Amino acid sequence: MRKLITAMFLCLIFLAAFSGCKGKQADYIKIIDAYIDGFSSMYEQGNEYTELGLQLQADYAYRWAAASASSMRYCIDCLLYLEGEGDTLEDVVGDRPGNWDEIAAMNYASPYPYFFEGIVYNSQGKDEDAKRCYEKALVNPKFSAENDKSLLILDVLTVGELKSVKKKLTALEDKIYEVYSPLKSTYTRSHLNYSDKYLRTLAKECLIANEKDYRGALRHYEVALSVNPFEGDNFVGCALMNLYLGEIEQAFFYVNEGLFVDPEHEGLNEIAELLNEEVGE
Repeated sequence: MRKLITAMFLCLIFLAAFSGCKGKQADYIKIIDAYIDGFSSMYEQGNEYTELGLQLQADYAYRWAAASASSMRYCIDCLLYLEGEGDTLEDVVGDRPGNWDEIAAMNYASPYPYFFEGIVYNSQGKDEDAKRCYEKALVNPKFSAENDKSLLILDVLTVGELKSVKKKLTALEDKIYEVYSPLKSTYTRSHLNYSDKYLRTLAKECLIANEKDYRGALRHYEVALSVNPFEGDNFVGCALMNLYLGEIEQAFFYVNEGLFVDPEHEGLNEIAELLNEEVGE
C-alpha cells in the first residue's frame, strides 16, 4: 500500500480530509477529469492561435498542455510501476515522454511537473524530495494549493482507476503531439523558469559578465519568450541579440511578431525603425 502524502504538505493544504473518504472516490475522479479537460482546453487554445496565424502563442499553448498532461500521465505510470505493473518503469511508460526534466522543459510555465514529481517521491517514501518538489510547485503563481490539492488523490487511487485516468491522458497526448513535436532542451530546469522577468535578468547578467556574449544571452531571452509570448520585452531581447549577431532576418521576425502582440511597445518600434533604416541603406 502506497504511503499517504507527506505530513508537512498535509498540514499545508488540508489533505487530511481525503484520508477517510473512499466513498467519495467517484467525485475525485470527476475532479481529475476536470483537470484533464483544462489541459485539453489549452490544446484547443493552441488551435485557435494557429488559425489566427499566431504560431509562437500556439506553440506556448500546445507546450503548456503537453507539459501538464504528460507530467500527470508519467506520474500515473510511476504509481502503476510502484504497484507492480510492468517489469520495468520503461515497460509502463512505453514510447511516451518519461523524464521529469524533459517534460518540464516543454513549457516551464506549467507548475505541474514539479507537483506530480512530488507525488511520486512521496509514494516512494522520499519525504524530503517530495517536500522540495511541492515547494517548487507552490512558487509558481499558476499553482493553487487551495484548488490543486485535489490532484493528490492520484496517490490513493486503485490500479484500475489509475489505468482509466491514464487512458484519457494518452488520448489527449496523442492529439497534442500531432501538432507539436517536443524538442530536446539543454536549458537547466529551475522552479523559477516560469518567470520571464527572471529569465530576462539572467540574460542581462550574462551580458554583464561578457558584453559580447550575445548567443548566451539569446538563450535566456528565447526561454523567456517561450514562457510568455505575450510580453513585448521578451521579443525585444530576442530581436536585439539577433541584431548584434548579424541575424537580420531573425531580428525582423521577432520585431514583427512582437509588434503584432504589442503594437505600441516603444522598444520594438525603435528596433523596427533601426532595421528599416538598415534595409533602406
